[in-house]
Amino acid sequence: MRTADLIATLAAEAAPIEPIAVTDRIAVAALLGAAVALVLLGAWLGLRPLGEAARTGAFWMKASYTVALGFAGLFLVGRLARPDGRLGRGPLIVLAAIAAMIALAGLQIARATPGEAGALWLGHTWRSCSFNIVVLAAPVFLAIVWALRRLAPTRLAMAGAAAGLLAGAAGATVYGLYCDETAALFVVTWYTLAIAVCAAIGALLGARWLRW
Repeated sequence: MRTADLIATLAAEAAPIEPIAVTDRIAVAALLGAAVALVLLGAWLGLRPLGEAARTGAFWMKASYTVALGFAGLFLVGRLARPDGRLGRGPLIVLAAIAAMIALAGLQIARATPGEAGALWLGHTWRSCSFNIVVLAAPVFLAIVWALRRLAPTRLAMAGAAAGLLAGAAGATVYGLYCDETAALFVVTWYTLAIAVCAAIGALLGARWLRW
């Protein structure tokens, strides 16, 4: 049998993979990575009392922000995992989440005294916050890359950046179970910085690790 005939036969027998199946596969990988990150957090930094924290608006503010970015990352990875992947509305979701957090930070600054503004920005953990999130995002990123290598991305750097976005958001969500910083300005600065670093690292590694 000629090579062209063999390819045609295999292509005729291949069944298309539904987009939702691709997204589900990525979601399962991200959840497994997040579970590893949670175990790492417990062994490394510990967890704060969540019963009290969950009764505060700040806890849900941070969680909503990081989860929204995570859903945007999942959407992007699910699309870019396919050969014909396009960004779609994923970047708009990211920008909308950041804009909402900036607006909330602006309201807090407007109500703060000049001396309080610096504390809202730096908190007491700004030196370690972003680094800790990147560390917690590592197992999530590795799990997503493992799943992506069994799919067919063609825009490798972009797919890696989307994987980094999802991993960074998952790592930030897990870190929120430890971090007691409550200011929107702190979150939009240091959490966003960490997630952006994860996306940048993902773009660099994706170009290499996702090659067919």
